[in-house]
Order: sequence, then C-alpha cells, then structure tokens
Amino acid sequence: MESEDAEVMEDQISQEKMLFEDKDFGDGTDYRIVIKEKFCVAWDKNSLTGESATLYQRIIKKDQKLLRNIFDTAINTYKMRQTVLLYGDAGVGKTTLLRRAMLEWADGNLFEKFAYVFYLSGREISQAKEKSFAQLISKNWPRSEVPIEQILSESRNLLFLIDSFDELDFSFEEPEFALCNDWTQEYPVSILISSLLRKVMLPESFLLVTARSTARKKLMPLLHKPHCVELPGLSENARMDYIQHFFLNDKKWAKGVIDSIRKNPRLFNMCHVCQMCWVVCTCLKQQVEKGGDIAMTCQTTTALFTCYVCSLFSRTDGSSVTLPNETLLRSLCQAAAEGIWTMKHILYKKNLRKHELTRNDISVFLDAKVLHEDTEYENCYTFTHLHVQEFFGALFYLLRENPEKKDYPLKPFESLYLLLESNHSEDPHLEQMKCFLFGLLNKEQVRQLEETFNVTISMDVRGDLLMCLEAIEKDDSYPSQMRLLDLFHCLYETQDNDFITQALSSFQKIAVQVVEEKQLLIYSFCFKHCYSLQSVKLTIKSELREILDIDPTDETCLKDTVARITHCWEDLFSVLHTNESLREMDLYESILDEALMKIINEELSHPKCKLQKLQFGSVCFLNSCQDFSFLAACHTLTHLDLKHTDLEDNGLRSLCTGLKCQQCKLRVLRLEACDVNVNRCQQLSEALERNSSLVFLNLSTNNLTNYGVKSLCKFFGNPNCCLERLSLASCGFTKDVCGILSFALTESRRLTHLCLADNLLGDEGIELLSDALKHPQCTLQSLVLRCGFFTPVGSEFLSTALGINRSLVHLDLGGNRLEDSGIKLLCHVLQQPTCTLEELELTGCLLTSESCLDLASVLVNSPNLWSLDLGNNYLLDAGLHILCDALKNPNCQIQRLGLENCGLTSACCQDLLSLFCTNQSLVQMNLMKNALGYDTIKNLCKVLRCPTCKMKFLALDKREIDRKKIKKFLNDVKINNPELVIRPHCSATESGCWWQYF
Repeated sequence: MESEDAEVMEDQISQEKMLFEDKDFGDGTDYRIVIKEKFCVAWDKNSLTGESATLYQRIIKKDQKLLRNIFDTAINTYKMRQTVLLYGDAGVGKTTLLRRAMLEWADGNLFEKFAYVFYLSGREISQAKEKSFAQLISKNWPRSEVPIEQILSESRNLLFLIDSFDELDFSFEEPEFALCNDWTQEYPVSILISSLLRKVMLPESFLLVTARSTARKKLMPLLHKPHCVELPGLSENARMDYIQHFFLNDKKWAKGVIDSIRKNPRLFNMCHVCQMCWVVCTCLKQQVEKGGDIAMTCQTTTALFTCYVCSLFSRTDGSSVTLPNETLLRSLCQAAAEGIWTMKHILYKKNLRKHELTRNDISVFLDAKVLHEDTEYENCYTFTHLHVQEFFGALFYLLRENPEKKDYPLKPFESLYLLLESNHSEDPHLEQMKCFLFGLLNKEQVRQLEETFNVTISMDVRGDLLMCLEAIEKDDSYPSQMRLLDLFHCLYETQDNDFITQALSSFQKIAVQVVEEKQLLIYSFCFKHCYSLQSVKLTIKSELREILDIDPTDETCLKDTVARITHCWEDLFSVLHTNESLREMDLYESILDEALMKIINEELSHPKCKLQKLQFGSVCFLNSCQDFSFLAACHTLTHLDLKHTDLEDNGLRSLCTGLKCQQCKLRVLRLEACDVNVNRCQQLSEALERNSSLVFLNLSTNNLTNYGVKSLCKFFGNPNCCLERLSLASCGFTKDVCGILSFALTESRRLTHLCLADNLLGDEGIELLSDALKHPQCTLQSLVLRCGFFTPVGSEFLSTALGINRSLVHLDLGGNRLEDSGIKLLCHVLQQPTCTLEELELTGCLLTSESCLDLASVLVNSPNLWSLDLGNNYLLDAGLHILCDALKNPNCQIQRLGLENCGLTSACCQDLLSLFCTNQSLVQMNLMKNALGYDTIKNLCKVLRCPTCKMKFLALDKREIDRKKIKKFLNDVKINNPELVIRPHCSATESGCWWQYF
C-alpha cells in the first residue's frame, strides 16, 4: 500500500514539475503585456464608481482567495484538478473575477503554475465564424511570441478560462464521433468548444468554466470530473452593512429598510448580489422620500420590482420622459420571455429583428436603463440584470394578444401550461419569471404599471392560470414537495386571497418540508387557503435558532425575529382549527421545541379542531418537550403514532395522564421502537386499564422482556378490556411467558389480532399458545408467529389446534424451520371441512418441491383457503409444475399466490402460460426474484393481454420490467387489459401486515 501511495505522489510531483520546467517554447512576456492592455481597458469601461465600487472591490478580493488554490491536488486522486466549474447567480461577479484573474496572472501573482492562460468569452465566441481552435484563441496574439501552434503542443501547461457558459449560443448535442482533436483544422466554433469541454481536444490542458447556477445542470454532463466551486456573493452581515451604509444619513430609515427586507427572505436572498442590493436600496430610498410604505413594497419581490421598473420611466424632477408604446413594450417583453425560456440573455441584432425591434426602438429602454449596450461588442444588448429581464418576461403573458386567435401553434415560451408545469429542480431558470407572473395578478401592481406605461392590462390571464393549475392538479393527486414549494411561492406573490383559495380548492393532500424561514413564510400563508385539505405531512427539519441564522448577541433583532417566526408557526398550525376538512397530520422526522409543542397543543385543544390522526414518527423533541395533554381535549383524535421516537419519562407521564382521562377518545396507539422498557410498560399498562376507547396497540421493537409482557397480559386479559389488536413483535420475551399469555387469550373477549413475530417462542411456547387456540372462548382471528424459532414439532401442536379452533382465519408461520415434514401435518388439517383458515403465510420455511404434493392437495380441497404465500422456499420448476396442475382444477379457490424467490427459471414458462389461460380464480401473483428471463416474460405478456385473462395484479422484477424490449409488450398488455396491474413490488395486504400498516 505504501509503494502505491509513493507512486501516486511521484506522479503528482512529476506533473507539477512539468508545469514549471516546460517553458522552452517561450516565456510569454509579450503575451502578458497584451493581456494587461486589453483587460485594463475592459476593467475601466465596466468598473463601478462610488460606494458600490468600494464594496465591489472588497468582494473581488474575497473571491480571489477562491482562485489561489482552486487547482490544488484533489485528496482522493493526489492529482491536480484539471476542470473547475465556478458557478453563481447572475451578477454575483464571475466575469469580473475572471477578468481580474487575467490581470493578476499577467503580473505573475496568480496561476503561476501555468505558462499561458487564455480567456474565452461566451459572448464573443457565440458570434465567431468557422475557424480552427488555434485561430480562435490567437486573436491579438503578439507576433514576437512563439507561434500559437507550438504553445498548444504543450497543453499540460495551459489554462483556459471559459467565461459565461450560459452565453454560448450552442446546443452541445453533438455526438462523440463528431468532436475533433485537431486544433489546426477549421470547424464550427460550437464543435471546438464542445471538444475542449469534453476533453477530446487538448485533454491535458486545464479548464476553469464559469456559469450561472441555473445553467449548471446543462453544463455538468459535458465536463470530465469537475470540481465545483460556488461564488456566494454578499454574506448576510455584508448585506446589512451595505444597507446601513446606503442610508448612512438616517439610521432610523436604515433599520426600517433592513427589517422590511428581512421579513421577505426571498428578497433578502436576492440582495446577495451587489447590484441587486443597490437596486433594492435605491427603490426603497425613493419610497421613503415619497412617504411610501416600504413594508408593503418589500412584501413580495413583484411589488418591489414593479416599483423599481416604474421609477425608471418617471422623472423625479418633473421633466418629461419618453415612454414605449404598447406594441413596442409587448415586443420587448416577448424577447425577454423567450430569452428566459431558452437561457439566452443577450439580444444580438438577429434577436432584435426576430422580435421586430430596431436600434431606434430600443433607445427608450436604453435611456431608461432597462437595457444595457455592451461596450466591447457591437450590436449586443442585455437587460441591466436578469431579474429585470424576468420581470418583463412575466409581463409578456399579461400584454400578449389572445393566443386562441392565432392561426399557428404556440411556441413553448408562449404556453402558460408548460410554464406552470416547470419546477425549480428541472427548470430553475423559469422560477423567478413564474413568480413575477403570479405577482402581477395583484391589482395594485397592475394599477402602477397601467399608470406608468399608459396601457390597459387585461386580467384574462387569471382565468387561464386557474384552468392550467386545475389540469396540472388532476395529473398529480399528491403533489411533490418541489412542485408544491414552487406553486406556493407563486401564489404568495399574488397576495390575493380569493385567487389563492380558487387555485388551492382541489388540494386534499399536501407533503412539505420546512428548512428555511422563507419556506415557513410561504406555507404559513398558503395553508390557510387550502379549505379542502384532508391530510398534511409536515416535516420541520431545523430548530428555531438554525432557521433564524442571526447574531444571538443582537437581542433586539433576535426578539423581533423570534416573534415573527412564532407568528408564522401559529398561522401554519391554525389550519388545525380553521380547516374543518383536515383529518390527518403527519410530523414525520420533525424537530420540535417547547414553543412549537405549545402551539400544537393549543390548536389540537381548540373546540373546532376535527383532526382524527396525528403522527409523530421519528420526531426529535428538544429539551424534553414531549407534551400530549391534547389527548384530554381533542375529542375527535382517534389515532396517535409515536413510532421510532424515544419516549422520555415526562413524555410517558403525559401520555399516561391523557389515556386515563375519560375525555380521551384514542382508538389506535403506535409505540414501536419508543424505548418502552419494563418499568415504562408497567406504567403504561396501569394507564390502559383505565382507558375505555383503545382498540389497537403496537409495542413492537421495545425491550419489554417477559416481565413487561406479564404486565400487559393483566391488561388485555381483563374481560372488560376493549383491545382488539395487539402487536408485540421483537419485544425480547421467551417461551417462559407463553403460559400467562395463553391464559390471557382465553380470558379476553375482544382480542382478534395478535402479532408475536421475532420472539424466542420455541416449540414449548407454541405448545402453550396452541392450548389457547383450542379454547372455545378464544376470539383470535389473526395470529402472526413469524420467526418464532420453532420446528416441525411446533407445527404438530398448531395442526392439532387448527383442527379444533373455529375463529382463526389468518396465520403467519414465515421464517420458521417447518420443513416438508412440518407442512405435511398442516396440509392434512387445512383440507378438513371444519378448518376456517383463509390466509396462510409460509415464506422462508425451508420447503422443497417435495412438499408441493401436499400443498397441491390443499389447493384443491381446502374449503376456505384463498391466499397462500410460499415465497423464499426452494420449490423449483418441478414444484411449480405440481402446483399449477392443482391451480387449474375447477375446485381450486386460491385468489392470491406468493412465489417470490422460489428458484423458478424459464423452464416453467409453459406451466405459467397454461395456468394464466385456464385458472378462473387466481387474480394476484408474486413472481419476483425468479430467473424467468426475457422470453418467458414476453410470452406471458401475450397471454396477459387477452381480455379473458383473470389476473388483476402481477409482481415482476424491476430489472425485467424496465428492459426496453419488454416495455413494448407491457404497454400492449396495458392497452388490451387495462385492469391488470404489473409492478416491481407486492403490496402488503391489510390482514397480512396489519401490525405494520393499520
């Protein structure tokens, strides 16, 4: 191992040594002079002045530290990173940083390891004609320098900076064979750049690529093992410093502005870009000077940008300003929308022509500083910021002419449905434009725009949006977390209660996570409008301090923020009493503190609360805040689920107090894996003795031991006990308690379902339990003895009991060593007319094909058996052949058969085909984890597609179902036999796993 490490380190040293020593092809002095001249000029043209420039310089210095060691040795490979992706939001300073880096390299202060560094601008490359790569990078190459071809021949000493990947007007869809590795041959520039990015051309060279965060997904597949670095922009403290400096003359204004911006986390996040921070402050300063309401302006991003855009077309000094006419405004908005959709943010001359815009037309937008003309490239225009483009893009959907009157198909960017269907995960570049669109439904924003541009804006788009939302909701009955967050963000922007209520009128189930303050703000606002809501799954992933992320030493700020956050939580949980349709709330994996538990208790105790099912599964209760006092007040609550939650002493006391209360109506209590030990079990049993409503109790995966089970037997063995279902799986008890357990079963008058899985019962324990089954007063209908560690001897005891018992209909014996001999005894009893058993689980019982003759006799002669699971037994094709003959018998009543992992192969194909064609009762079958093969599945599909086939559910392996060749056959089955469901999993039945899924 040491020798391998030594070799790796030697490779690294030799690699870096070559970078320093391979300079016989020139020292690059003249090229560095050219770089200084070019980038100093560009720096002067684009530099900021005043306060913004000072702050921007600080940001640049901070970000330059990222570049110092960006190509350092990767820990896992001991080699220098060859490709780095530097990404960040629009305007965060990527281009500025790279241009400054070129100057620093030219001065010998950065990237010293590289003999030559080349800067390639996405904006410039997009306008280049067909040429060779050598020609592409040799623009302004000094004649006194070594020929560029010689430089490229030593590519391991070269670094290429590809700036603004998102400005490259290429599709990057070229196949591998179309790429090139010859830098002297002329190709379309798109091929050259794609070849460089994919390491086909100059594979030993180093790359530093910048891209907007929204373009990262498109770029990643092109790069070879990239190291990703994010430019974060202004920190939260830096943003507040900037705002305070901006309002330096009035600290009261500064505090008001900071408070207003922070109340809108989305807007505050926008301010991490220096230019956006300036835009927001400038806009709010104007509002303050006019006596406007800055809190209302900051309420949504749309409100602020409406205010900002309108200010660009008004003169504060009273002088006139040129306004675009409606046609011109519509054309610019159309260009903006299409650019957002295609992620093309530059308006070249061809783009202007496409949207019927001329240089004179756009002069009004240049004067208003909506558009910016590039100082380096002719006929090249951009919006002053991406968010400005997104705002005008959203305005397009309000100004566009009626799309229904068009005699040609809508382009993708014109479709409201496609825009609404997009989500942040798949289409992050559309997110803010979509939010602006919804925000522009607000009557106040529309009024401001109409007054500013002297136009009339139709609100027909409101109805169109509602129709699209309704269509999307029908396609997705349980919306994903990502889609909900996107939709709720958009609806929040409207601040229109009536519209939000209409939009959410059909939502019955919602599942969301709260990780950040902005999510809490959105959900607390929107939840109140979901009047049809029946089920909520809410996961709170951060505690209060983490959500706030503020300086704990700032007591005033902390106090105000805590109050704001608490109010949001109160709003969110108020749905428990304001929405009378709400029946279920699941707080799975949430982090709850004392304040939240107090709010939850208050809401659950409200007279109008109608909740029936509350789940605290895997919840973390901070600082021992387990408080279940709502059990005494919430008269509708019937289900409480605490599984995988460590029940503390105070939590157990609170739970027991609630259970003892006469007002408690709890019927189902789940306490799996809740750290209920012997002592706690005794306390719980005492409380349950005074409870008259509980019918289901799950205490599985708790270390109750024999002593804990004894205390429970006193409870459910009482003839007056109402308990009907009890699960004690994996509770650490043994055969020694089975006598007491058996006695309790004979005394109980209500218990119908009992799960004793994964406990060391043994044959002796089974014998004692069998005595209870023989008792005429035993009421058990379902008994689970999975993994009870018994043998054919225990099977004999059970067989005798089944011959006498008249109530049991479901028996699970899976995971026990019954073997063929033990099954023989059971099969004899199952055929008796008096046997009431309907469902039998025999998974993993060490059965072979020899047992199939006995099982086949049961299939034909059993009077009541309709479900049989034989999974994980070594039945083989020979065993299946015997079973199929029985299944085809007209007397067979089996409807559900499990054969998962039974050693079946393609040799059983004919038996299965014959079975599916003949059997009239079998409707569910599990064939997963069997090597059936392609031909067998294909032939099965031919039979399954027939309408006469009775099969309704078939479980097959995912790898088989996902094969391209099989999918077309499965689609054919779906078309011809739509009632048949074929899936790569077998759903557990209610009776089969009631202790898990009840």
